[in-house]
Amino acid sequence: MDALISITGMLVCLFGLVRVIVAYSGTTRSAAPDPERVKRFIESAPPIQAPLIDDLIAKSPEEMHGRAQEAEPAEEDTKDYEAPR
Repeated sequence: MDALISITGMLVCLFGLVRVIVAYSGTTRSAAPDPERVKRFIESAPPIQAPLIDDLIAKSPEEMHGRAQEAEPAEEDTKDYEAPR
């Protein structure tokens, strides 16, 4: 009787393993991009506005770094968020 239970358990595990392998192979195939859908998506996208492109190209790394520093709050502008005592 113990042998029958053990063999049945092994068969159930083997069946589960086969199902997992089949399910995994199905998910990896469906994750690949469809070239036709990608092409339609790119063609349907609105064009990028030229002034935005020109502004990004015209900025040097130094200008971008300087603008980032200007955007940070100064020491006197920061608030103390410590809980009251």
